[in-house]
Amino acid sequence: MAMSGNTHALDTQPKTSLKWEFLFELTVLIITMLFWKQWRGATPGKKFVHIKVVDAQNYEDISNTQAITRSFGYLASIFSFLIGFLMIGLRKDKRGLHDLLAKTVVIYDEERED
Repeated sequence: MAMSGNTHALDTQPKTSLKWEFLFELTVLIITMLFWKQWRGATPGKKFVHIKVVDAQNYEDISNTQAITRSFGYLASIFSFLIGFLMIGLRKDKRGLHDLLAKTVVIYDEERED
């Protein structure tokens, strides 16, 4: 309708709310942390492709602090015009901004269930 010149069509669209956006992001963060604890560093997608997130120093499971830092690092990567994600393709160690901030690395999971 807006394409046909009816600019009032945009007025009827639902208004976005920062409160609901914050609640959504918080929910995603909590669910992600639960998956990391349950599946030792892997969300369902990472589990499917047999990779997991570990501490970059000792290759052990990450802490909750690292999980939260990594999640906020995604936001930093997005707000930097995706440069944080492009780093993955440009760096030899394949770590993005979120990995560098959280001191994590993504590795292949040796404990595959074949």
